[in-house]
Amino acid sequence: MLMGLRTILFKLAFVVFTLLWAILIMLMIVLPFRVRHRLATGWGDTVVWLARIICGIRWEVHGIENLPKQASVMVLNHQSTWETVFTPLLLRDQVWVLKKELIHIPFFGWAMGSLRPIAINRNKRKAAMAQVIDQGRQRLSMGFWVVMYPEGTRSLPHQPRPFKTGAVKLANELGVQIVPIAHNAGQFWPKRGWMHSGTVQVVIGEPVLAVGKPIEELNDEIEQWVHTTVAMLEQREDQRRES
Repeated sequence: MLMGLRTILFKLAFVVFTLLWAILIMLMIVLPFRVRHRLATGWGDTVVWLARIICGIRWEVHGIENLPKQASVMVLNHQSTWETVFTPLLLRDQVWVLKKELIHIPFFGWAMGSLRPIAINRNKRKAAMAQVIDQGRQRLSMGFWVVMYPEGTRSLPHQPRPFKTGAVKLANELGVQIVPIAHNAGQFWPKRGWMHSGTVQVVIGEPVLAVGKPIEELNDEIEQWVHTTVAMLEQREDQRRES
């Protein structure tokens, strides 16, 4: 019952603070892009902080030394909203690859669109991939990481989705590294239902240079590492709750 009340309180706070941040981000349009982009990541700090103080959701990061100095492609499993607001805390200069419909959402989407994400039409796969490569090249040349969720949509804990090959194709085309990241955020901030207190485990894998291997083979290797790592994290959390 208590966690249900905390979840309701958090979601109300999430809506209010997201609206306030969206308005602030749109007002910052007069600032240079890099400055306002860096300031806008404060939305992520705010949401992660709210989740911690209201719902008791903390986090631990393992493998931070695996993040290369140069801008690269970051791939994560997608279970929750939590990881989307958390990644800017790891690296401030980053852009998402996301579905185009999101940037048309009033206030939130408008603010997101002003930060120049790579917004694609997923129904036009060939054109979308060309757009990701073209705009990905531009963002990486500016020093921005490209963040992708190869599952395409949120999955439930213990129910991973297969990885699409877009991230590997992008990294292969541009000759940059892929950094795989695994986490179990869905066990704490689920797609549906009450939130759960505890510590999200985030594991950063070793960077992989996406050249010299067939795309499908490399994609399978990254998918296997992420899914295996996530399964281990989920099992540990299940055991913790049972003890």
